[in-house]
Amino acid sequence: MIAATHSDYQPIVPGLDSFTPQTMNVAWQSIFLQKPREDRLPETAAARTQLNPLDEAQLDMTSYDEVISCTEQEASRTQLQSAMDKGRTMPCPIRILSPDILGEIFSLICLSDYSLKICRPKPFTKESLMSSPTLALTQVCSYWRCLVFSLPLLWSSLSIESWHLYGRPALADLVVTYISRSGNVPLKIHLKSEEDIPEVELQVFDALLEHVSRWREATLYISLPWLLHTKTKLGSRLFSGSTCFLKLEHLVLNVQRNSRSNQDLTKYFPNQIILSSPKLNVFHGIGYDSSFNPRGFGRTYNHSLVTKLVLHRFTGGSLGHFLSCFPMLETCSIGGFQLSEDASNDIGFEDDVPIYTSKITHLCHAAPWDTFQRGAWRFLRIPDLTSLELRSNGYSLTQVSSLLSSSGSVLSKVKLYNFPIDETISFLSSNPSISHLCIHVDGELGLLDQLTTGLTFVTDRWPVVPNLLSFELSWSDWGYKRLRDLNTMALQTVLGNTICGMVESRLSVSGSKTQGLQRLALRIRDGDFLEFELLYEAIGNKLSSTAGFDFETLTPQFSCVKTFR
Repeated sequence: MIAATHSDYQPIVPGLDSFTPQTMNVAWQSIFLQKPREDRLPETAAARTQLNPLDEAQLDMTSYDEVISCTEQEASRTQLQSAMDKGRTMPCPIRILSPDILGEIFSLICLSDYSLKICRPKPFTKESLMSSPTLALTQVCSYWRCLVFSLPLLWSSLSIESWHLYGRPALADLVVTYISRSGNVPLKIHLKSEEDIPEVELQVFDALLEHVSRWREATLYISLPWLLHTKTKLGSRLFSGSTCFLKLEHLVLNVQRNSRSNQDLTKYFPNQIILSSPKLNVFHGIGYDSSFNPRGFGRTYNHSLVTKLVLHRFTGGSLGHFLSCFPMLETCSIGGFQLSEDASNDIGFEDDVPIYTSKITHLCHAAPWDTFQRGAWRFLRIPDLTSLELRSNGYSLTQVSSLLSSSGSVLSKVKLYNFPIDETISFLSSNPSISHLCIHVDGELGLLDQLTTGLTFVTDRWPVVPNLLSFELSWSDWGYKRLRDLNTMALQTVLGNTICGMVESRLSVSGSKTQGLQRLALRIRDGDFLEFELLYEAIGNKLSSTAGFDFETLTPQFSCVKTFR
């Protein structure tokens, strides 16, 4: 581009050619810096408003703001008034909680026992035949009803005594409704039945069997016809190896047997149920036959997830081979076991049968039958056993001592019920590792004296259970009715001499690394009446108290924490 010369300059505005750059700057500044003249503005306000519409718009905006503010306040007030009116008409304030919180509260209410219960009411109570907290919640209001219908967990627990359904088809339909409304939630069921299966009861049982894959906790008190019906419905699935009870964790199976019982059914079918329950960890079996041939029994069944086993009134091969099917078992309670005829005939031909070592840590025996008969425990070893509970039923503790000795068990907790005192002392002497002991004695006062004397430390003999930390002693004499008089000379003698002497001898064990007796619980019962209960706790190595006791025969070294009369 060629720059313009002065000679080529042409003014854009005519008449400005006489201005130099300096004079132009002065001229423009004089124009923009001068104030407006008053005589140039309109004389009237109306004329001025027409000339300035922004001022009028600003006034309109202010008016609109005032109207909007009033409208919003009125809407807020209306909303608050509506909430107050609604709150006044509510049955209870809990209704305003969120659905999640209400659902948690409803679950606590409905699942504390059973969401539906059909059973005989307890005597002298106001309970009715049917109890249903879930249905009660649906009667409060439509909001709660819709919420309860949307929560299948509230419909998932049932307790039914089936004979109450007879002649009441509406109750049977209600049970089926509960099952359908529970959706896919795991079920908790408790079913008691009679010998026969009427049509209305069969309707309910079939509905339950259709959803066995959702059973999580099942308690079944059923007769052989019910068990046979179960086999008919589920047999093909059970015996094909499929897992019918996918979510079952806790099973109580009480089979009511009689002389016409199907032995094969009670022998094999309960085991098939266990095998079809991959998550089962607690099994409580009553009244069925597990009398398999001991040889190879453990290779046939393997209930590897069961950790707690309770068995009552059952027949089978040796307990060693029966328990070998439960390799992860920790707690076992046996209430009546009888050797089968085949197993009894095999006694003496045992050279080729292996010994099974169980992982059981707690064993409880409360047998109405002779569980410790010859051959019952011959293939079992329990080296991990630390807790033992035994109830006398005519067998000798010597048999138990033999099992413990061959197993190398080191006991820590022991409960003994009504064994002869001399056997009890002998058993305790052979297990010096016991630190927590509970003994129940029913009989004459002399038995109590004999027991406490045997447990007293004496310098000239080896101490019985030297590691004892806690001791619970319960004594009842159903024929001795003078215990209500605590000043009875015989009772004073026992408390003042034998029991107190035993405690004093164990407060500090001379030459021992043990802490001595830390806790003593003493219960004296006269027939059906509890005369008194004493509880002693140790502070340091001496038993002391926070509340006094006025029975003067107690030695001053200790007194009771709690006293009940």
